[in-house]
Amino acid sequence: MTFEPWVLWLGGGLLLMAADLLIPGIFLVWVGAAAVGTGLLVLLADPGFPVLVIVYIALLALGIFLSVRCFRPVPRPGGVNSPSSGLVGRPGLWQGAGRVRVGDSDWPARSGEALLPGSPVRVVAVEGMVLVVEPA
Repeated sequence: MTFEPWVLWLGGGLLLMAADLLIPGIFLVWVGAAAVGTGLLVLLADPGFPVLVIVYIALLALGIFLSVRCFRPVPRPGGVNSPSSGLVGRPGLWQGAGRVRVGDSDWPARSGEALLPGSPVRVVAVEGMVLVVEPA
C-alpha cells in the first residue's frame, strides 16, 4: 500500500499534534503544525525536496518564534514566591550596619532615616534582596 507524500505529511503532522495532547510539555504541536503546512504545500504545488526542507524548517521556526513571543509567561510583581509577597508590611528589628531581622532571618536593608540598633522597623518595599524599612 502506497500513500501520496502529502498524505504522509498531513497524517504525520496530525499524529504529532495529537501526541502533544498525550505528552504535554514536549511541544510536538509545532513540529506537527509544520508538517501539516508542508503537507498542504505538497498537495497544492508538489515542490522538490530542497524546497520541502526549507519550508518545513521555516514553518517550524515560525511556530516556535510565535509561541515564545506570544505565550511566554509574564512574571507578576508580588507573586507567590517573590520576596515582597511575604515581607512587605512585616515588623522587624534594625540590627545596624544595613541589616534588619524579620522573623528568624537577617536581611540586607536600607532606611531613609538614621536608626539605632534594636529599633523596631516595618518593611515598606523590597528591591531585589534589599528590604526598605521605616521606623515602626
